[in-house]
Amino acid sequence: MVEVTARYFRFVEDEDDEVLEAGFAETEDGTGFVLLIQRSLYEPEEQEVRLGMDTYCLVSGGQSIYGGLRRAIRLDQGLDLTLSSEAAELLELPVDLQVRLDGQVAAAAEVLDALPRIVMWGREEERPELLGFDDGRSQDRPT
Repeated sequence: MVEVTARYFRFVEDEDDEVLEAGFAETEDGTGFVLLIQRSLYEPEEQEVRLGMDTYCLVSGGQSIYGGLRRAIRLDQGLDLTLSSEAAELLELPVDLQVRLDGQVAAAAEVLDALPRIVMWGREEERPELLGFDDGRSQDRPT
């Protein structure tokens, strides 16, 4: 497992761009580690379904992939993420990644609370296993 520290993170619900997004960055200028997890606010159209765009999207290093998150474990101040090998290779990230959130506890909680709203949408086979989230769709918090 590779550990990274995100000092900049936020959740955005942007009605103008019709997107929900959780963003994590190591630095304010976007150098170093960056991961965006986003989904549309509207139901996918037929063409989007045919193209496999009917789920959340992972973005990092100028690349994006629809789906690819296999597991997310909520930690007190961060996440353990497991990506598919395809997503990890395309995004140039490790398959197993621990993202520590170094910042305000309230802001970290907001991002972590929003994650299920983003990734539990769209194509069922791309929905990850969630552990430790208090949204009723995940298992108990790991010890």
